Amino acid sequence: MLKTVDYSRATKTRGIAVTYRAGSGEKYATCPADCKMNCSGKGSQKIDAEYLDALLDAVPRRGVSFTYSHFEWHQWANRLADGKTVINYSTESLTKAAAASRAVPTVVVVSESDWGESKTMRAPLFGRTDSRGNFVQSDSVRVVRCPAEYRAGFSCADCGNGEPLCARRDRDFIVGFSAHGPSKKKAADPETRGGCYADAGNCRIWWDDTANGEQCETDAEKVKRFAQSLPPGSIVRHHVAGDIGAE
Repeated sequence: MLKTVDYSRATKTRGIAVTYRAGSGEKYATCPADCKMNCSGKGSQKIDAEYLDALLDAVPRRGVSFTYSHFEWHQWANRLADGKTVINYSTESLTKAAAASRAVPTVVVVSESDWGESKTMRAPLFGRTDSRGNFVQSDSVRVVRCPAEYRAGFSCADCGNGEPLCARRDRDFIVGFSAHGPSKKKAADPETRGGCYADAGNCRIWWDDTANGEQCETDAEKVKRFAQSLPPGSIVRHHVAGDIGAE
């Protein structure tokens, strides 16, 4: 099931087009069952190949589109290309994010307190073992905080002069988000299951509504039609909630 919104009025996505994706009657059905933030006991075991094809092509004329996925990046990384929807690999660990960022666009969820007074931090790359058996960190990757978290009235529509940070496929930094919502402590702890922000507040209402809606076309058909219907130059964030899994 797919819900489409031509013009979002939510704080972070104000002014751009967005979608929500869910299974029929179960909102977590398109999310990976093993996602660390998914504590529902439900979810998908595989990617919906037909939908992934359509999603990658769901870019408005002369516009950009982006999304996030908790499915392991090696399952879809080879499909990324210029002119396609940018899929960001979503992680909850700085070390995991740093390693993945060498292959795919990557985002990470951290505790708000981790930022301190800064708008950036460093994610450690896996290092090497020297001749004495000591671990030596070889490098790190810059993490850039989402500007909407510290700039009042700022949204995806304002980010990057029409090319939001998350819509940049070839970038040399990770985008960082602070865990938020009622379960933000769980979201910020890589060792604790649960914490999905979409399972609370207005986002949950929209996500539940998506799962309980009616639809006479496939998600693949609907997402392509939606992107083609938008004005040239539009920005789309796919899956404010939901993922690329098959029911």
